[in-house]
Amino acid sequence: MTHASDIRTQAADPTGPDPRRWLALPVIALAQLMVVLDATIVNIALPSAQHTLHFTDANRQWVVTAYTLAFGGLLLLGGRIADFVGRKRTFLIGLIGFAAASAVGGAATTTAMLLSARAAQGAFGALLTPSALSLLSVMFTDPKERGKAFGVYGAIAGGGSAVGLVLGGVLTEYLNWRWCLYVNTPIAIIAAIGALLVLTNTRAPGKARFDIPGVILATGGLVALVYGFTKAETDGWSATITLGTVAGGAVLLLIFMVVEARVKNPLLPIRIVASRHRGGAYLSVLLAVIGMFAIFFFLNFYLQNIKHFSAVKTGLAFLPMTGGVLFSSAVCSRLMSRVPPRLLMGPGLFIAAGGMALLTQMGVNTAYVSHVLPGLILVGIGLGGVMVPAISTATLGVAPRDAGVASAMVNTAQQVGGSLGTALLNTIAANATTHYLTSHARTPTIVPTAAVHGYNVAAAWGAGIMAAAGVLALLLVNAPRLRSVDGPTPPPAPLPPADRGERADVPTGGVGGMPDWPTDAPMNGAAVEMAGQPGGLRTALLDAPAPPRAAGPRIAGTVVHGSGAPVPDATLTLIDSSGRQLGRGRTDSDGGFALPVEERGHYVLIAHATGFEPKAAAIDLTNGNGAPVDIALAGSAGLLGVVATPSGAPVAGAAVTLTNATGEVVAAQRTGADGRYEIGDLQAGGYTLVVVAGTHRPTALPIELDSSGRTRQDVALASGAELRGTVKAGDRPLPGALVNLVDRNGTVVAAAETDDAGRYEFGDIAPGDYSLVASGYPPASSAISVAGEATHDITLRHGSARPTARLAG
Repeated sequence: MTHASDIRTQAADPTGPDPRRWLALPVIALAQLMVVLDATIVNIALPSAQHTLHFTDANRQWVVTAYTLAFGGLLLLGGRIADFVGRKRTFLIGLIGFAAASAVGGAATTTAMLLSARAAQGAFGALLTPSALSLLSVMFTDPKERGKAFGVYGAIAGGGSAVGLVLGGVLTEYLNWRWCLYVNTPIAIIAAIGALLVLTNTRAPGKARFDIPGVILATGGLVALVYGFTKAETDGWSATITLGTVAGGAVLLLIFMVVEARVKNPLLPIRIVASRHRGGAYLSVLLAVIGMFAIFFFLNFYLQNIKHFSAVKTGLAFLPMTGGVLFSSAVCSRLMSRVPPRLLMGPGLFIAAGGMALLTQMGVNTAYVSHVLPGLILVGIGLGGVMVPAISTATLGVAPRDAGVASAMVNTAQQVGGSLGTALLNTIAANATTHYLTSHARTPTIVPTAAVHGYNVAAAWGAGIMAAAGVLALLLVNAPRLRSVDGPTPPPAPLPPADRGERADVPTGGVGGMPDWPTDAPMNGAAVEMAGQPGGLRTALLDAPAPPRAAGPRIAGTVVHGSGAPVPDATLTLIDSSGRQLGRGRTDSDGGFALPVEERGHYVLIAHATGFEPKAAAIDLTNGNGAPVDIALAGSAGLLGVVATPSGAPVAGAAVTLTNATGEVVAAQRTGADGRYEIGDLQAGGYTLVVVAGTHRPTALPIELDSSGRTRQDVALASGAELRGTVKAGDRPLPGALVNLVDRNGTVVAAAETDDAGRYEFGDIAPGDYSLVASGYPPASSAISVAGEATHDITLRHGSARPTARLAG
């Protein structure tokens, strides 16, 4: 049976931006608001719920943690399911499941029932949230529209938590705590009806293949990390359970990254997080949320327990922060097409850090207006300036098939950041409070004063973390500004419809869903040159950078390479469908271009630059200016070779790393069983090739790649040697003794100082003959020959320069 929504999809034009995207935006926003609200709405209701269900203080934290664990642990899987099963379907399943779990939680009669419902909320939220964000990513492709859509989403992500505190206070005080959960049901029903009417079931092409080992490793690792951070609140950071679960989670995630680099259908493609600007955006979000949770967590206690605000008044006290988030989100959504993301995120984090710094001045008797309100406003303005560009940057430039998992990474960073922030800063505050109590005389006001001191210390740490995030955002997020063009955005060339009335995402050479030009179209350098030959062809040469925008049809966009960085001075050739050259131009310093055309119609734009393969994109200007054309060029150079020992034996599993002239890693892989490696899609130029393998000595070689094809570079790894031993004074180990290793030429090649047990160790030294000199008592020297792993013990005797040595190798 075909659903009404599927019939509507079949009847709709399956090309270009979805015509109902602006109707879909409030539906997506409403669903996301429900998920964000639930992260904080329950906090104020906790005392009442605890009184009703009679659960202990130790179990109280699990009402929040059960939600966070399930949410953070399953987000990556939810994003992948959304990509392949269909984003509308998973969006609806997530909505319905979240509403049902909320209703069960509201009707809970036991602690176990409430905690199970909260875990189910987190699981369905992990399906709903990446579906919502990936729907935005594939529906809004024009940079100007994308900025507005993500402005709405960012405002919800940044301010929804504060709204949750207000709503939680109102519902708890005037109804009861159960309505903090019941309220999700009507919201979900409204959002589900809207989704059925206006959403299109987009999905990635191909069959759904899920990386089961990746699911187990990622979920287990994230759950272990979040659980470990939570246990740090009650058991301390040095507790065995804390250290064990955090270490176990880190090991699982490390294994997960290794597995993902090798499987064919990874849960998290490494290319998603390897991108410098996306990785920087994820890290900035994680650190920003750590500081943001300090605001909610500690100010809630400060206002209710120290200032004796009611639940409603406490929620209302957070509204200025929400106003700051909404204001700055609106401003940033307009600036995103004019300013690079890092110049919004960095200052935003610094402003939020300044607000946190103001909150370190709170006292038992200080006023809300003078000591809390200014800090809240600054934090809100700062966070609004972070979330909009960070969320957009984190999903910008990914292939449509990866939109769900890239979206899930944003929310995973938020959930892990929230869990880490709560555990870390709460532990810091508790320790500061305890230290204050033990170091000050007992007075009637000592307890509240110590508590406020702990809150202030935690706020100071939050300010430092946000400031560090601002520095990292400026250094790491190198994505260019979103370029947009004026005028309407018509649909591009038709896409092949998918089965069952769905829209299948097709990886393209430009934004807006434009497909690559057919394989029989002129796409190589020879075809471009032919188009410029005389013979009646109309040619308009635009060798200088594109002139200022003019009235009439034009083609604008950006040329970038695989890492997302702009390609300046790339040559652009515009031809019509018959192959006639109509114009030429070059990109400017940030990779941008704008080419005017004389009339509307269908065109082909060819981009080529030194060291890259040419790329062509189809342009449809039949209805006005087309969508911005962002062309990604692939490098034309390659590097291959064999890593072997000097005797010719291949070295399997050697780490091969290629860095560019600025020291940035552009490729990394391991050799196969035959010692071979191969790296493609590289830009011509100078690089450094570094090879590391086990006990072999690391090797670094300068490489010059040209655009003529693949360059071969074989690497011979010399075996390394290790030397270790013990220096003794008589029968006792001698700590602090200086040990020098001297080669045949009298050059000191290594030096070490013995530890408390008298031990020294030299690693990564070339095999050969050396002199070993130890001093501490009168110096002693030995002639040794090192090959492989060697042990050499020295006994120093007072007044004697003759060593007693033992050599084994």
